[in-house]
Amino acid sequence: MNRFSFSGNAREYFGIWIVNLLLSLVTLGVYSAWAKVRRLRYFYGNTFLDGHNFDYHARPVQILIGRIIVVVLLVGYNILINVTPIAFVLLIPYAFGFPWIINKALRFSTRMTSHRNIRLGFEGNYWSAFFAFIIMPLGALATGGILAPVASREAANYIGNNLRFGNAPFATDVKLRPLYRNWGASIGFGLIWLVVVIGVGAAIGGALYAVWGSLDLQGASGEEVVKNPLVAAIAIVSVVGLYATFFLGYFFYQCGVRNLAYRATKLQGEHPLHSDLSRGRYVWILISNTFVTLLTVGLMRPWAAVRSWRYKCDHTAIAASAPLNEIVATSEREGNVATAEFLDLEGIDFGL
Repeated sequence: MNRFSFSGNAREYFGIWIVNLLLSLVTLGVYSAWAKVRRLRYFYGNTFLDGHNFDYHARPVQILIGRIIVVVLLVGYNILINVTPIAFVLLIPYAFGFPWIINKALRFSTRMTSHRNIRLGFEGNYWSAFFAFIIMPLGALATGGILAPVASREAANYIGNNLRFGNAPFATDVKLRPLYRNWGASIGFGLIWLVVVIGVGAAIGGALYAVWGSLDLQGASGEEVVKNPLVAAIAIVSVVGLYATFFLGYFFYQCGVRNLAYRATKLQGEHPLHSDLSRGRYVWILISNTFVTLLTVGLMRPWAAVRSWRYKCDHTAIAASAPLNEIVATSEREGNVATAEFLDLEGIDFGL
């Protein structure tokens, strides 16, 4: 079992991060393309497998051009929304264009990644992507999440079965039963967290009641109700608690999906991948990272990023039955950087 490892540290990355941040601010975001390349080259360059590190090969100008195209499209769309109420119809071609965007973005992102000078690659087709990323998510939404494991299986199988390492293909076959067990556990985790939130909210409400007195609002105007500090505090705690419950349950679920997808994937049919992230530990890392970052006004963001990356590396492995350098790289088109940047701006992370 060959485990991934990460040799970077927060002190080194802080120097890169602070320079990236300051130059991005000074250049009004233009330097962010260079910042992304520096960031990924640092993380990839310090990520090792079988004694060799990964590399990131994208050029900043490629990313900058892609971002300019994406920003122009997004600004244009927002202008149309404010000008005409029927601009929402543009969401229809957007939905049909989304699978194409995913395929091009994954092709570019994988092609820019290498290990031992062997490039990764991705080859997908439009209609399979349309089914995995449009039809199935809509089905999951329409059924109140009941089909979410099916949607997760289709997305994981689509990505895994179209990935290559040089000329060696990956193959993924995620089973539904463990996905539904993970789904049930995630719902249970969310309910437990909701009980905790309600308990904390009740305690805070009681403390505020002791400070501000009665919540008797009979005869009060709407404005007086809104301005009541106890009402405002209860509303804030309720909203934050509900959002936290949803997102923590979502991350708990996605962590389980990652484990199952990796375990169901083999390279060249004989080198199985492995992931053994602890869902509870992963959620705790996300929670503590968020609090520490907020409490330090963002200054501990490098520490949080390194901590998360290292945890994923330490719990990811491949059981290679032959030296990885025996797999010969093949050439492939680089894909479209503009679509990769579109996914980057939209906050979609496929974990590649």
